[in-house]
Amino acid sequence: MKVGTTNSVEYEFYEKAGEDDGDDFAPYVVNRKAVSVEGLHYSVPLYPSWKLGLSRNCASRNILNNVTLHVPDGTLMAIMGNSGSGKTSLLDVLANRAVAGSKVKGEIMLNGTECTPGMMKHSSGYVLQHDRMLPNLTVWETLMFVSHFTLNEKESSKEERVQTVIDKLGLSHVTDTRVGNEHTRGLSGGERRRVSIGVQLVNAPSVLLLDEPTTGLDSFAAHNLVLLLKRIAGFGVTILLTIHQPRSDMFRLFDGITILSSGELVYSGPARAMVQHFNSLGYPCPLYANPLDHYVDLGTIDYRSESTQLKTSDSVESLKKSFMESAIHSETQKQIQYWKSGPRENVVFYRTKANKHEIMRRMIQRLQLNLSRDSSALTMRLSQLFLFGFFMFAFFFRIGSNQNSMQDRVGFLYEISCGPIFIGMFNAIALFPTMRDMHYRESRDGFYNSWMFLCTYIAHVVPFAMLASVIFATFTYWAIGLNPQVVRFVFFYFNSLLLHLAGELIGIGMLGMIGDPTLANSVCALIISISCLLASGLVRSVESLPTFLHLLSYLMIHKYASELFVVNEYSGLELDCPQQGAPEGEMCIFPKGDIYLEQYYPNAIKNFDRNCAVMWFYTLALFALVIGIFQVRTKVLH
Repeated sequence: MKVGTTNSVEYEFYEKAGEDDGDDFAPYVVNRKAVSVEGLHYSVPLYPSWKLGLSRNCASRNILNNVTLHVPDGTLMAIMGNSGSGKTSLLDVLANRAVAGSKVKGEIMLNGTECTPGMMKHSSGYVLQHDRMLPNLTVWETLMFVSHFTLNEKESSKEERVQTVIDKLGLSHVTDTRVGNEHTRGLSGGERRRVSIGVQLVNAPSVLLLDEPTTGLDSFAAHNLVLLLKRIAGFGVTILLTIHQPRSDMFRLFDGITILSSGELVYSGPARAMVQHFNSLGYPCPLYANPLDHYVDLGTIDYRSESTQLKTSDSVESLKKSFMESAIHSETQKQIQYWKSGPRENVVFYRTKANKHEIMRRMIQRLQLNLSRDSSALTMRLSQLFLFGFFMFAFFFRIGSNQNSMQDRVGFLYEISCGPIFIGMFNAIALFPTMRDMHYRESRDGFYNSWMFLCTYIAHVVPFAMLASVIFATFTYWAIGLNPQVVRFVFFYFNSLLLHLAGELIGIGMLGMIGDPTLANSVCALIISISCLLASGLVRSVESLPTFLHLLSYLMIHKYASELFVVNEYSGLELDCPQQGAPEGEMCIFPKGDIYLEQYYPNAIKNFDRNCAVMWFYTLALFALVIGIFQVRTKVLH
């Protein structure tokens, strides 16, 4: 039954009987594509370019050398080799995900036509080694949201496609089960892997790339997963997967085997011809041994000692040379030349995507759904500020109007200047990494851009920040007994809200630059602590700072936030003075709050409107900076 069209090809869902179990699996029939690689060389820089100054001659390391292989359409090719052999790098290059600053030479072709980045991006799906999905969404919801991002079809067509993929991946019994992760109970490891594959199958790719899809699975689940991939390949999808230590009974499932050693080919050709090829070289497979493990070990250099390294290096070099001179490699080259000289067809597979507004609406809906089911995250977002305010109330209780209350107000305003921004940052560090990792995968799959993701994320965060700030400000302001004017409470609320959002943005931006959340948390805490101490003027007067630090304070948000807080509280404030004859320690130093402002914040009242505008501008500038960070980051990843 027909469910959609594209600009260059019409694809359909067919019901076709399976070969062995009577089940049917044919989620799509697409413009079938053979993948060819000829003379591929790939090198990556050893150091980031900024470490090498202005030099363009960056030191590099060769990852792949003269790799040539051909994968006919509708076949399952296993890419094997020891750690560091270049397996994942080969998939990355095929998927146009080479490391930034790397050099790629050689030809990558689809049906004999040189592959452009757009062609592979729209024709292939890439299943990463680690699952990157929201843990609190069900299987159905996860796949439906993917269809909303990538397909411009009727809702019924999307539902039909998703249901077909779920049925044929054997996930019908867990359709309404949450995906889960290491912290959230949900699917088993094998089921989660199948959902990751389903995310790519929803888009009907011609080529499916999988990086170590059996990682973390038991042998039974791993075998069933490869069996599933074999069935998918049987319906026209070209599949390349890297795999580590497969079971011997998987050998019969692979149509082709590629073995890499130090980025070069030891073997690449039909699986059925592999054992015979190595037999002809004098390396028969021992009885009862797994040929896949045996020949991968044979192509591995042993670095345990100098003598073993020299011995195995010579052996591996001999294997590489023998393969390059073999009839199998010659046949591969003939196949590539046949495809290159054959009739050229339009191999580009265009996906019709939903419009940006629909994608962003669905992204917000997905984030809200995920958060609503995460009780710990929801509690964190709504209660942390209130608990902080409650502690402030327990510590300060009611601030009076005597002279001693001046110090209490200074301490309270300092804590209020620092607390909301820290809590916003902690929220981001705790909750954002899962969304970030999912975004990296989906942006590389072409679902949406970084700015769309960040706009929807902030739009999703703002209502929670507003509600948490209202609860915090309402309780704290009136319970502690600050200036009772309603308009001043409103200023207090908005100042707290902007600090809270600024903290969230600082945390997000740091997570865009630093992958490790623990390290990002430490750096953010240091930056915010410096800003609180240096720029607030509540620990040391800003005017008394050395010139350099005084100028530096103008770049920090706490200079403007603290001035707004002190003006909001001290302007027009009248304090009780001791009666005449009171002890010297009870002298009336500040009969009015304006005297304190004149002494420590001489221009704060005059700059009140400016500071209000700067707080809004500062928050927007942080948001723009975060977008820039992620735009650069995703460009580097691409």
